[in-house]
Amino acid sequence: MTQVWISDVREKVWALDEVATLPSTLVRILSVVQDESTTALDLAAEISADPALTMKILGTVNSSYYGFHRQINSIPDAVVILGFDEVERLALAISVINLFGRDRESARALHMLWRHSLACSVVAGCLETHFRSRLTRINGAHIAGLLHDIGKAVISQFFPEAMAPVARLVQEDGLMLCEAEREILEGCTHCEIGAWVAERWALPKDLVESIAMHHTPEAAPPDHLLTHTTHLADAICNRVGIKTMNVGVPCEVSPNLSPQLDVDNSLVAQIEQRLDKQRGLIGAMAAGGAY
Repeated sequence: MTQVWISDVREKVWALDEVATLPSTLVRILSVVQDESTTALDLAAEISADPALTMKILGTVNSSYYGFHRQINSIPDAVVILGFDEVERLALAISVINLFGRDRESARALHMLWRHSLACSVVAGCLETHFRSRLTRINGAHIAGLLHDIGKAVISQFFPEAMAPVARLVQEDGLMLCEAEREILEGCTHCEIGAWVAERWALPKDLVESIAMHHTPEAAPPDHLLTHTTHLADAICNRVGIKTMNVGVPCEVSPNLSPQLDVDNSLVAQIEQRLDKQRGLIGAMAAGGAY
């Protein structure tokens, strides 16, 4: 049994100045994408106001993954060519990944985390598009998919001493990841830690809830669709092998999934095909190599 035990986890998370507030650009982008009255020009204007983010997005869209025959030199051009949804996803993903530093010890874990989170955003976005016309509460699922494991980034960066003992409990003792985290982190998991950070960021209640309960959808009512969609996206990504850890993560969909998400095998196959096509870009963005 490991001897590591981290106390006062909630208080330490709430005291972190580094995650106390979201960067202003990310706040504005989230505001734009959550407002149904905004346009592609509004999104382009917010991104263009941040030169560093603009350079990274243009570097990504001009990468070999997209393979355009001409150079894209501005964010409005990127929106026209790639579409609102794709540029929005790139902007959010790059902004969130840049919130957390990288060091040699945590580089591999963070790469796997962002790869999984980006994939979940793609899957949740596909589900959002499919159900949007009749299930309005599913709007924002792609954001929930991107942020659902943000607690793991907090653990990796601010509680690095927990990483090895958690991994040992998973790999050697056969515990599920959340069970191992509870053993080390004073009964807390990445779900609660991520939700605390999202609360500090003043994110919408549905988003906070989806982060807190993506492994326990039975705790959320059936109409709380961000939670149920995030759980489903997480399971699909784990099942196709895009995980944050090699073992200890659930690949099965909860029997308590909302019946409103009547997903059949055909839809899952379409989603998995979309995911397979974007594996290269997802991996490059997670590693920081696409830009």
